[in-house]
This record gives sequence, structure tokens and C-alpha cells, in this order.
Amino acid sequence: MYLMNNLMFLFMILFILLIILMFNLLMSMKKKLNFEKNLPYECGFNPITKMNLPFSLPFYLISLTFLIFDVEIILLIPLISFLKTLNSLYLFILMIFFINMLIFSLFMEWSLNYLNWMY
Repeated sequence: MYLMNNLMFLFMILFILLIILMFNLLMSMKKKLNFEKNLPYECGFNPITKMNLPFSLPFYLISLTFLIFDVEIILLIPLISFLKTLNSLYLFILMIFFINMLIFSLFMEWSLNYLNWMY
């Protein structure tokens, strides 16, 4: 009985996801690739700068690194408050593990030159 409930729940979630995806396909705008639409409008002159510049990969990598470190630090903040109230050795070991993971990942990214803006 327990297995049937789980399977029914799984199929229901898959069915809802399928409906959402189909609705998205039906309602999304189809892009028609046209050469004239991709050209910049500058009164017949050739453009001075490219408007479709790709994003900066070093900026993306540094922002991704910041996001990872930020999430790890956010996970540390509740541990500090619980450590103050519970005085548990388990929480202390967990906090030390997170700090070591932060330091290890920082040294690893530093050694692989991910923290440099230009390679």
C-alpha cells in the first residue's frame, strides 16, 4: 500500500510537469531567424561596435565562486546560534568541517588561478 501511494504521487508529479512543459511549448513565441532582423540599424553605415558581445567568462566564474562561498557561509550562520544554545560536540565538528571545506576550496581555486580576473 505504501509503495502504491508513492508511485501514485510520483506519477502525479510527472503528469503535472508534463502538462506544464506542454503548456510552455504551446505558449512560447517561436523565433523566426531572419538575416535582416539580426543586422543593426545605423542608417546604412557599418556598425562601429558589435552589439552582440558575448558575456565575460572570468566575470561569470568569479560570480559563481562568490555564490558557492556565500551559500557555505549562510549555512554556517545557523550553526553558530545552535552551538551557543546546545553546546553540542556534533555541531562543533560540523562547523569545523564547513570551515575546512571553505578554506580548502579557497586554496584550490587560488592554486588553479580561478581567482585571477585575466588568465
